[in-house]
Amino acid sequence: MSEILELETRKKIYNLIKDNPGYHARKIAETLNLSSQLVDYHLLYLSNHQLISIEKGGGYKRCYVKGKIGIEDKQFLSLFRQEIPMKIVIYLLNNPYSRHRDMYKILNISSPRFTYHLNKLLKNGIIIWSETNGKSGYIVKDKKEIIRFIIRYRPSSIPEKVKETWEDFGPG
Repeated sequence: MSEILELETRKKIYNLIKDNPGYHARKIAETLNLSSQLVDYHLLYLSNHQLISIEKGGGYKRCYVKGKIGIEDKQFLSLFRQEIPMKIVIYLLNNPYSRHRDMYKILNISSPRFTYHLNKLLKNGIIIWSETNGKSGYIVKDKKEIIRFIIRYRPSSIPEKVKETWEDFGPG
């Protein structure tokens, strides 16, 4: 492995992926101030040598160090690297039993766009509709596990535009 990571650029790319699982190729290029073509070349090289895996989905090629992250975590990271799903989850952690009509207005997201992302979170089992003790609305399904997950991958899992909301939330 040491000879594969001899080149400083390749080593920086590998370490960035190790520290920020789920980063996509464009984000890697942007973070390291490298051209997309150079990053794609090194990602392919690292993948061919079984050091990373590249998973395509949602218009992105997300990168992970081989064997470090499970399938479920990859799905969560893919969602939480996006601004709107992350905003929704953080909002629901602070405001359980919220309703669609209230959330999209407060979060300042158009209703169709909000609905699209809300449905992704529902489909992945991150949030659910709940009716308990006379309250009804959306809640985070496994609040403790999601908080642990966010903290484990913090701060890189939290898009820059969501950091203020995260800091208002306050764990860690």
